[in-house]
Amino acid sequence: MIKEIKNIKFNYKGKEIIDEKLQEKIDDNWKELLNKSELFHESDILIVTNLKNKENDFEIEIKESKFSHFMYAKITEEINIQTLFSGAYILTSDGYVVCNVSKYYIDNKLEEVINLVGGMSDLKDIVNGEYSCENNVKREFKEELGIDLNDNHWKIKLKYLKYPSEKENPIAYPVGTIYEAKTTYTKDEVEHLFKTTNHDNETSRLIYFNKDNYKNIYNYKQKKQYIPELWEKIFEFIM
Repeated sequence: MIKEIKNIKFNYKGKEIIDEKLQEKIDDNWKELLNKSELFHESDILIVTNLKNKENDFEIEIKESKFSHFMYAKITEEINIQTLFSGAYILTSDGYVVCNVSKYYIDNKLEEVINLVGGMSDLKDIVNGEYSCENNVKREFKEELGIDLNDNHWKIKLKYLKYPSEKENPIAYPVGTIYEAKTTYTKDEVEHLFKTTNHDNETSRLIYFNKDNYKNIYNYKQKKQYIPELWEKIFEFIM
């Protein structure tokens, strides 16, 4: 489910506490994963441990956790690890909404998936004891596209929150803040910028949609499940 954000407040509560027996199960599962594939790497992540919404005024409690905890949560209901992420779409000066095609491992195969620019939050996004989703999305833009959102050609605005509805399973459900990155650049200028800046190899290419073709998002097989719902909200506003 995606809702527009009226206000949002994050309460950082330090490390998540896991009892010893559960930690043993997590460690055993992690060892099995590492034996099956070299693609997994342990890391510190931030997770959502409580979320309140009153008329789109959100209050979110977050804690530190481990990626191995999230992977265990995906196969059991003994623990609920809702990862926290930030993402953004680009809105160009000539009316295009831009997303990226990222590389993901699906069933141990590298696949191209339509997604927002962004990623999981981690300890680098804790600034002076408080979580900064803006810091997260700016860091991800720099890493994935080579774009500095502090440049005066860009203006970012926090627009939406993705979180589980009452009909969705909340176990291992990623919760995310979604930004609009509005730019003075045109579609062609954004494409040129992406091709001429230094960035990592996670994003293979960019895809551009406008009010005439945005329904084509449904034709792509590999896409994050929330992208079509988000596109409907974006273009309802644009149109």
